[in-house]
Amino acid sequence: MRMKKSAKRNIISILAIILSLSVGILALEAVDVVNEALANISKFETVSLELKVETGQGLGGTMVMSVKSHLKEEVGRLEFTSPKELAGQIIIVDKPKDQFINYYPTGQAVRMPLANAQAAGTGFDVSSLMELNVANLDELDLDRFVLGLDETTLDGVPAYVISVMDTKNEVGLQKIWLRKADKFPIYMESYDLGGNRIMTMTLDKVEINKGLDLASLRALPKTAVIFDM
Repeated sequence: MRMKKSAKRNIISILAIILSLSVGILALEAVDVVNEALANISKFETVSLELKVETGQGLGGTMVMSVKSHLKEEVGRLEFTSPKELAGQIIIVDKPKDQFINYYPTGQAVRMPLANAQAAGTGFDVSSLMELNVANLDELDLDRFVLGLDETTLDGVPAYVISVMDTKNEVGLQKIWLRKADKFPIYMESYDLGGNRIMTMTLDKVEINKGLDLASLRALPKTAVIFDM
């Protein structure tokens, strides 16, 4: 059995990260769940949400950002709201204009072609902001990964939990919560090889196909000083 590729290969970065983690290592029992999730995503034209990322063994490091993406037009925007050191930083990926823009709270912005941003190692996966690459099941090493699929509730919301364990003990445990109603990812946990939880991601305030204005996605403060690279 093979997973069908999504009709649209465009999706915001955080969905690409979460779903690539799940899709890339799924065993046969979870194929139907993931195929339904991808089928739903293929119908999205716009997505906006709030993303909270906590990192560190004590989960002391917290980042909160607004993520907005016009999937049909392939323009995405990420804006940090916390911590205060990052608040106001804006990242824009604009495929039609072939632009990657990183605006800093200092008022300066760096603009470059997407390929240059990727090659420069910006710390931001440019391609994953707008693309979701779905692996075929016959390409997977199903002998390596052990999959768990459970049902639970998260803050009162019925959800599927997909857990993935590497039998080679090279990758820590990953858990992804998919909202049961539409298979939309709402939470994720990552563990190191010692079993310590090192990262969580929470997706909140999700709005799908509510319409996003391209001009607002591309907008920077009027006083921004832009350096082309």
